Amino acid sequence: MPLSTSIQVRFHECDGLGHVNNAVYYNYMETARIELFQMLDPNMNLDNWKLIVASTSCEYKSQASFAQWLKVTTEVERIGNSSFTVMHRISDLKSDELIAIGRAVLVHYDYQKQRSTPLPKAMKDTLRSLHLPQ
Repeated sequence: MPLSTSIQVRFHECDGLGHVNNAVYYNYMETARIELFQMLDPNMNLDNWKLIVASTSCEYKSQASFAQWLKVTTEVERIGNSSFTVMHRISDLKSDELIAIGRAVLVHYDYQKQRSTPLPKAMKDTLRSLHLPQ
């Protein structure tokens, strides 16, 4: 089952054309990942943080504008040995019109050794609970 986050578009997130600036969608996706991070590490201890973002992307389908309520759903698209891909669907909260689809590849990472490490079983189990049906 996907996670769901509601976000209202703020005035400063809009550009001169009156719609949400393309870069802001990455902030929406980052905000939506907080609930996933809490599931993976309930303490949210940054001194022992184990994830790093390897890549992000976003496909824009329609426009969002000031004061609009958005829904960001978060699901796990792929689970690898040391990384996983999260897919975010951003849509209008009321009409469910699709506005954007984004992805982030996150790597289980050892910051002291500066290298990836295998995903622990408990983390994989949590990720599987959010995994898209094949």
